Amino acid sequence: MAHTEPAASASATSTVTLDAVAAPAGRLAVLTSYAALAAMIPVPFIPDRLISVVRGALVHDIASRHGLSLTSDARTALSVSESELRTRLMRAAETLARQLLRQLRPLGVLSAASRGLEMFALGLLLERYLARVRTARGIRIDQQEARLLRTAIDRTVVRAFSPALRPETTTVHEGVEDLRDELTRWVDTLVLTSAALPGYLERRLEAAFDEVVALTPGLRDGDR
Repeated sequence: MAHTEPAASASATSTVTLDAVAAPAGRLAVLTSYAALAAMIPVPFIPDRLISVVRGALVHDIASRHGLSLTSDARTALSVSESELRTRLMRAAETLARQLLRQLRPLGVLSAASRGLEMFALGLLLERYLARVRTARGIRIDQQEARLLRTAIDRTVVRAFSPALRPETTTVHEGVEDLRDELTRWVDTLVLTSAALPGYLERRLEAAFDEVVALTPGLRDGDR
C-alpha cells in the first residue's frame, strides 16, 4: 500500500518561535558508537537497517529540539544509510585498502569508522544547519529540503579531508613552569592530542560545511 503524507495543516506554514533545546551531553557520541558497532555485525542487511534506525532517531531528536517536524520522506532521505556519493567513496577506500594492506584487508574496521564518522557529521551538521543556516520559517522539513541537506552533508564529509581546507585554529595554553620529565611530556602530548581529535574533526566539518553551504544555491531557504 502506498504511503501518503497527511495533508499539511496550518501549523506547517507557521513561523518558528521556539528556541532550540540543547542536546543531553554525550548523546551524539553514544549514537556515533552505536553506528560504528552496528557496522561490524557480520550479517548481511542488518547493519544498514540498524544504522538507518539510529540515524532516524537522531534527526528526529534534533529537529524536535529546534521546534520542527520531519515528513516521513524527509526522515528517510536523511536517515538512509546508503547514498550514491557514499557508495563511490567506500568503493574507492576499499580498493585503496586492498592495495596498501594486501592480505590484511581491515575493511570491517574501515566500514565501522566511516559509519561512525557519518553519524557524527549528520548530528553535528544538522544541528548547525538548523541553528545557523536555515532561513525557511515553516516548521516542517519536507523531502526536497532533506535531500538537498543530505547531499550537502555528504559533500561536506569529503571536503573535510581536503588539504586546502583551513578550519578555525585553537590555542594551546602552557603552564608557567613545566616540571615534567621528557617521557612524561611525550606521554601527555600523545594522550592530549588523541583526546583533541574529535574537536579537530568537528572544526574541519564545520568549516567544510560552511563552504558547501556557500556553494549550494537554495540550501538556506530549503530550495523554496
